[in-house]
Amino acid sequence: MLKLPQITGYLVSGIVCGPYLLGILSHESVSDLNIIEGACLAIIGLAAGAELHLSELSRSKRQVLGITFGICAATWALCYGAFEYTAAMLPKFANMDVAHVAAVASLGATLMMARSPASAIAVLKEMEGKGPFSSLVMAVVVVKDVVVIISYAVNVELIRVAILPTATDRPQLLSMVLPILSVALSISLGVCGGLVLAMALRSLPHPAMAGGAAAGAAGGAAAAAASNAFKLRQAVVLGVATATFQLAHHFDAEPLLACVTMGLVLVNRRHERADKDKEELHAMVVGIMGLTNVAFFGLAGASLKLGALTDMLSAALVVFFVRLGAIWLGSWLGCTATGTGAEYRRLFWMSMVTQAGVAMGLARLAGTRFPDWGPHFQTFMMAIILLNLLVGPPLFRQALVRVGEARAALGLLPVKDHGPRSLGAALGLGGGPGGSGVGPGGGGSGGLGGLKENGGTGEDGVGVDGVVQAAVGLVLGDHNQDKSDRDQ
Repeated sequence: MLKLPQITGYLVSGIVCGPYLLGILSHESVSDLNIIEGACLAIIGLAAGAELHLSELSRSKRQVLGITFGICAATWALCYGAFEYTAAMLPKFANMDVAHVAAVASLGATLMMARSPASAIAVLKEMEGKGPFSSLVMAVVVVKDVVVIISYAVNVELIRVAILPTATDRPQLLSMVLPILSVALSISLGVCGGLVLAMALRSLPHPAMAGGAAAGAAGGAAAAAASNAFKLRQAVVLGVATATFQLAHHFDAEPLLACVTMGLVLVNRRHERADKDKEELHAMVVGIMGLTNVAFFGLAGASLKLGALTDMLSAALVVFFVRLGAIWLGSWLGCTATGTGAEYRRLFWMSMVTQAGVAMGLARLAGTRFPDWGPHFQTFMMAIILLNLLVGPPLFRQALVRVGEARAALGLLPVKDHGPRSLGAALGLGGGPGGSGVGPGGGGSGGLGGLKENGGTGEDGVGVDGVVQAAVGLVLGDHNQDKSDRDQ
């Protein structure tokens, strides 16, 4: 009925099973299971970076960058003030000195700029969204999340330099350049990780070739060989992404930024198999995140302190409403400055509300990185993110209907069900046609990441919801798809 994102269900399940309700998961078990959190965050970062197709963005870069800047600037400025105001309402933050409150407010305002790409894709898939508005939304969402992750890394380093005590006296010049060095190191590790992963995938048997080699024996053997080859490649993706994340963490760089850079490198390399490699990468990420999402959001729910969460609700509502106003203002300013149409100026803000994986991941990283106030900050962020997660998807659906790009709602296209056709679907971030889930026997066409204005779904071409192609159907067992679906 409500069509809430399925990650809401994962969070609620974690809360119910956690130590504060049923107690199925104790504090100790939640702490022990946090060892897998790095792998989950690595895949979240990789998926976010894999959405950023530079060739697609170059077509409307002035509009995308203008709107992104407007939303980010307005959101950060107004939410910073909201965090400063609400600090007095929260016991842990009320006793902090001015410098600490400013650090918390800056970090919180940075996280408020985030918007979930996967949930946007899920709503577009559900509503069969296609058109210039949908394309512009996806472009801004992806660029904005990259800006957020870089800004988060800079914020963390500034907090370390200005707030945290150090065992030795660093030269002032070194302290000033540390944030820049940290970001540069994170990007360098991500580039190296992307190149290593690309070489590793090239050296492994391709699912299509593995299936073809076994085709002479029996059809079942061919399908099994293709499935095994695909799973091996998924394991390599997970392993290299996790190693990159942990390596960045070891060198005190920003792990999520490193993984975003790795995804960006993988999908923007230019070679003869570039398009097919992008499709296969998206298919592999779909399969991995179908599993890691349950673990990550379930653990996030189990680790929430319910008493503190309810105590923070009034302050969270203040920041939530200020953020809504800031997004509206930033969208209007950005659209006006770039000459975007009046209808977009009125409605664009409705597509920018939802938060999910990236925002939660950064909040949890802050919770572990700053043990003094980090856990309270994490709980406060979770309360705000949950509100955005509940309100955002319905607003985006309404915006698509108003601009006339909700094809499923308007009955403009038949909805074909080939299983999960996007990263958002496999993440469980939306209902609607197309199904959810991953694994052998699932299947499907479609996908994520395209920003082409005349793309779309079905036979219309490759667009926001039409990139994962025949490789997905072959590996996941959908051998009955016709060739036109394979060549979307």
